This record gives sequence, structure tokens and C-alpha cells, in this order.
Amino acid sequence: MEIVLNSTSKDSAMGTDIILRENSLTRLIFRPQIVNNQKDINAPVNGCFIFQKKKKADMWEDFKDFNLSSLKAYEGIKLELKSEEMLKLMTEADAYYKIHREYGIVQGRSFFTKANSQLQKVIEMFKKDSTLFEALLDENKQELVKQTFEWMANTKNSEDIISRLLEVKGNELDKLNNLIGITNIRKLLKVWHDNSDNTDEEFWQRVFTENSWVLSQIFASPMLLFADKAYVGGKGIGNKGGKVVDFMFKNDLSNDVALIEIKTPNTDLLSGKYRQNIYSIHSNLTGAIVQVLGYKETLQREYSTLRGSSDKDFKVFNPMCVVIAGKMDDLEEQKLQSFEWYRKEMKSVTIITFDELFKKVNLLLDLLSGKQEESN
Repeated sequence: MEIVLNSTSKDSAMGTDIILRENSLTRLIFRPQIVNNQKDINAPVNGCFIFQKKKKADMWEDFKDFNLSSLKAYEGIKLELKSEEMLKLMTEADAYYKIHREYGIVQGRSFFTKANSQLQKVIEMFKKDSTLFEALLDENKQELVKQTFEWMANTKNSEDIISRLLEVKGNELDKLNNLIGITNIRKLLKVWHDNSDNTDEEFWQRVFTENSWVLSQIFASPMLLFADKAYVGGKGIGNKGGKVVDFMFKNDLSNDVALIEIKTPNTDLLSGKYRQNIYSIHSNLTGAIVQVLGYKETLQREYSTLRGSSDKDFKVFNPMCVVIAGKMDDLEEQKLQSFEWYRKEMKSVTIITFDELFKKVNLLLDLLSGKQEESN
């Protein structure tokens, strides 16, 4: 509904005709006007009913005014409004009260659009709590918030669900947070299921950046994401040769960092048979191991310079190194044996396959789902 207001004085403005009844030749309208009512500031709207007619090709014209004072005794005029016409009049006239309350009399010509009532409720909700709007703008949260709204809007008995959510208190909020966590984990597991053969390293970089908590499952100590695509030093005089590790995590207590280099689920872990039942480690895996160890050496050597230019505290006592690559499910028994022998002997680098990592995520889902069932 668009409303056009034309000021007729500093204290009045004429509004857009409200069409209550119409056919090809006649129609009934209400012509609203807003005024600065000095006697009653709560009554800023007046107007008049007008019955119009036209010929088929003509514009609408008002009937000539009828002087009510010319009525004789026992005479009168009856103007009946049907229920839907009355509702339209009340609804659209209410918009003029709101315009006057918000803006007063605006000089010249002004345009207003009446918002959908449900949209208006959402706007009011955001006005009362700006953190909701901030959540929608947060790239890490907006998709989850959007899906939650869509689920509540489209599910059966959505009104009952929303009413119950409004009454949530105390420990019930923990249950709600748990449910949101479960929803997010299931969404991530679907990404893994649909992309377990995806060879795009940048794709996995984005997935883990958006879900950094997954990588924290690797560590026994409390680790938080410190930076993704983190520069660890190495630039020469020509500002070339800089080294960038995929992820840098930091111990929440000691501030010691850990370096994570990711490849793809399709990264080869083993190459050809070396001896009977013995397989060599593929150069793609050893290359990734040497790469992350190189990052560690550079970071330790240039720590003082990097720390001096950083506004965040971090330490490099003995950074843990992790390589995430390949899939264990692809290995037959003899190959699996060679792989396990090799990685168990690695003292400085932890090697984790993609399917192992997402198995941890699946176990976390089972744990949370079990707790949710117990609480119910």
C-alpha cells in the first residue's frame, strides 16, 4: 500500500483516496486528511466519503455536492458499508495516524509505503534487540538464523512452537542451544557426505574456516582458532617468498600455537608396493609434512619480529604440527598397516585423515543427541 501526501498548509495534508467500492462506472472512496489538531493531538485524521462516477472512457469525477441542510423533516441519507469495506477503511486510515505520529505534517509531496503487518513485527523485534540484527549480518551465524526462521515458519504447528520458545527459561535455554548445535553438526556432516571426493583445497579451507570448532577436536588441550591463512614469515628483501599456513590454533591457557596444513580427501597417502606387504608413503603426503615443518621452523626463527608486529599475544614454545589429508577408508588392510606404522613413528607431525576427523564430528553428534534424549 503506497500513500502519497500533499501538504495543503503548514498544518494539513491531503492523503491518497481509499477505494472502498468500485465497478466500471461508479465507486465509493474515503478521502483522508491529516491535520495538526490543537484541540486533541490524538485525533489528527479527518476526511470525507465521496461517491464518484464516470463514462467508460472518462476519468473519475466527484458527484456534485448535496447540501444536507436542504433535507426535509423525516428525510435522510443512508450510506451502508459492507464488513470488508469497513475493515479496509479502518486498516488504511490507521496508517495516517501512524504517519502523523512519526513525521507530523511534511511540506510538499511525500511518499510512504505501508509495511506488511508481519514484516512490521519483525522490524519492531529488531528495534528492541539489535543483537538479532547483528546475528543476521554475521557471516558465521546468518545462514543458521535464516534456516531456523524458515524451519519455524514452514513446520506444522509453527505458532505453538514459537509460543513455547517465547516462554523458554533457565535450563531450557541450554536445551535450545543444544538443539541448534545438533542442527549445525548435521548440516556439516551433510557437507562431508556430499563432498567427500571434492579435490578443491580452497573449498575445504572455507568449510573449516566457517566451522573452526571441528579442527579443535584434534587437540587434547583447549585450543582456539588464532588465524586462518596465517603468515609465518619467510619474506626476502624483495618482499617475496612469504609462507602462509592454512590454520593457526592457540592454546587458550599457554598461548602456544599449533599449525595445521590441510590437503583434500583425495590426497594420495601411499604409493606403490616397496616389498611384500609393505607400501611406500606417497610424495603428496611427505611433501605436506615437510611443508608444515618448514612453516614451524620459519615461525620459530622469526617469532620476535612477528610478535612485535602483532596486537595479539602468542607463543612458539614448540608448535604442534598437523596435516589433514586423504581418507583411511580407501586403504586395504596391508596399505592401512603401512600407513599406521609410518604415522605412529612421526614425532613432530600428527597425521589425520578427513574421514577420521568427520568420524569425531559424528561421535560428537551422537553424544549431544543422547544427552538431548536423556533430558527429554
